[in-house]
Amino acid sequence: MEGVEMENPATVSTVDDGVDFCESILLRLSSSTQEDHQHLCATIGAMAQELKDQNLASNPVAYFGATCSSLERLLSSDPDPPPQMISSFLTILSFILPRISVPILRKKREFVSELVVRVLRLSSTTVVALVSGLKCVGHLLIVKDTANWADVSHLYSVLLGFMVDSRPKVRRQSHTCIRDVLQSFQGTSALAPASEGITKAFERYLLFAGGSGANATEESKGAQEVLYILDSLKECLPFMLMKYMTTILKYFKTLLELQQPVVTRRITDSLNAICLHPTMDIPDEILLDLLCSIAVYASTNETSADNMTFTARLLDVGLKKIYSLNRQICVVKLPIVFSTLKDILASEHEEPIFAATEAFKSLIHNCIDENLIKQGVDQIARNKNVEVRKSGPTIIEKVCATIESLLDYQYSAIWDMVFQVVSVMFDKLGFYSSYFTRGILMNLADMQRMPDEDFLYRKQLHECLGSALGAMGPETFLSILPLNLEADDLSEVNVWLFPILKKYTVGAHLSFYTETVLGMIGTMRQKSRQLELAGRIVSARSIDAVAYSLWSLLPSFCNYPVDTAESFKDLEKALFVAIQEELEVRGMICSALQILIQQNKRILEENYDLFGIEVSGAKQRAMAHYTPQVATDNLAVLKSSARELLTVMSGILLESPKDDGGCLQVCVYCYPEQWLFIFLLTGNIF
Repeated sequence: MEGVEMENPATVSTVDDGVDFCESILLRLSSSTQEDHQHLCATIGAMAQELKDQNLASNPVAYFGATCSSLERLLSSDPDPPPQMISSFLTILSFILPRISVPILRKKREFVSELVVRVLRLSSTTVVALVSGLKCVGHLLIVKDTANWADVSHLYSVLLGFMVDSRPKVRRQSHTCIRDVLQSFQGTSALAPASEGITKAFERYLLFAGGSGANATEESKGAQEVLYILDSLKECLPFMLMKYMTTILKYFKTLLELQQPVVTRRITDSLNAICLHPTMDIPDEILLDLLCSIAVYASTNETSADNMTFTARLLDVGLKKIYSLNRQICVVKLPIVFSTLKDILASEHEEPIFAATEAFKSLIHNCIDENLIKQGVDQIARNKNVEVRKSGPTIIEKVCATIESLLDYQYSAIWDMVFQVVSVMFDKLGFYSSYFTRGILMNLADMQRMPDEDFLYRKQLHECLGSALGAMGPETFLSILPLNLEADDLSEVNVWLFPILKKYTVGAHLSFYTETVLGMIGTMRQKSRQLELAGRIVSARSIDAVAYSLWSLLPSFCNYPVDTAESFKDLEKALFVAIQEELEVRGMICSALQILIQQNKRILEENYDLFGIEVSGAKQRAMAHYTPQVATDNLAVLKSSARELLTVMSGILLESPKDDGGCLQVCVYCYPEQWLFIFLLTGNIF
């Protein structure tokens, strides 16, 4: 019955409620060539025939009664009953119990329990029978009708007795049953003694394994049994009472010091189970201490790729769990954990690298908060004008230093993964990125200067720089990585920044474009004229291209700007002049105005469905600024410019009816009042 004992009894016995229990078994196993299966089919078939001969209904209760009666007769008539018959009866019983109503089971619980326990104590009982018997014991404990521990302790001790059984299937079934029973005991007085029973068993086997009087064979057996009971804790520990969970976790601390991989992995399995379990009633300080010990162990010991992967994932779920319970003790340990994840990234195995990357991103997102960032900002501000800083780095500074170290050439093979981590950090720090990541930004700029043959991740680099730009804004970004327009040699101008600025600028200040970028454009135009006068026409055209690139940033600066109502009027004057005098930039100006108008109108109309669209953190922050009142104020300012814009554009259209690309007409049509478009077509003014 190799294929039977592993089945879920509920699925076996409830294939179809309209099908006779016997038929459901025969349907599944009658074609099997295994001797155990054939014996089971013969037993259930004979039982069905007996019920039919006695004109009894073929329902679960009838099979339950027939099975118990047959098993009792067999045990009473033969001190050493045939193992196959015992196995068949217990298998049938394990299948049928889940289909019996709880009141009937409670009434017959003592009788059935005695039968099953008698079988489990037989020396000739097969593995299949033991597995089925343990299932029966577990189910009988789960449907108990009493909170009195004395009424269930005997059956529970039976399960505990198989925790370290040498037969894997029997042992694993015991662990599963104990877990299910503990789960059913939640909120009852039985949970404490049940948890205590596991704890005492654990202590007993630890003592036996470390006994000074034990010979080599006994020590080996004791050590193996400790491993077995550690296996059981992976299943049971999350459901134990906190008092006893704490006791066991303290033993884990001692066991970790042995630095035995087979022990360490079982402990990490148990800790992972605790961290994934939804309960909040756990000893957070001890758990965090264990997680840090595991982190240090992973950093200082050679371990397999599988173990590194598991450690990275455990640190992720573990720290998030601790953070939800006790934020203060968690954030203090972030530098240790980040250092371990950094070491895992240095491995040459794909799966651990991926796991560490995901853990980095997850912990940055979930455990680095505003208070942590503010603490770092305040510390930096206090030491701004101090030559020698007296205080050590804050937690957030340590974490950012670890992230920055990932840009060392040692990690060049996985810089694409590192850029993901850096981007998440930029996004989390937001505006405050400039306090902590200047070194990171300079390192990224240095990478841009690497030749293509030495650098494979140009696209990912630009995405990462885009995250930095979105986080800190173009004003701060360009203060750290300037365009360097004043350079005499055009090759020294950082023209590679233009595509990044164009693609990733959002939530900027229009005032910065007016006061700074337009000033850059004026400087470039003046420089171009000087070069023309000097006869350097090619250089002049190159400078004109830079000026054009600066104009091309205007639509991006109009992507959810934060100061439209306050700053548009100052920008407006320059735009109207440029529309009239610079044909090549009209399209960009019109595009920028369309973006301004349409985005604000969508806010008022609540027409900004982003379902299924990935929105960057920078754009989310910018859009969050746009309340209906902000949009109303913005549109009011834009509307106040309509008359002058209309006059300028209509004059251009009358002089040049072609309106290359139709951009002027489209721009005017986007304005808040439709009369603008009507006027444009009819020439009737107000």
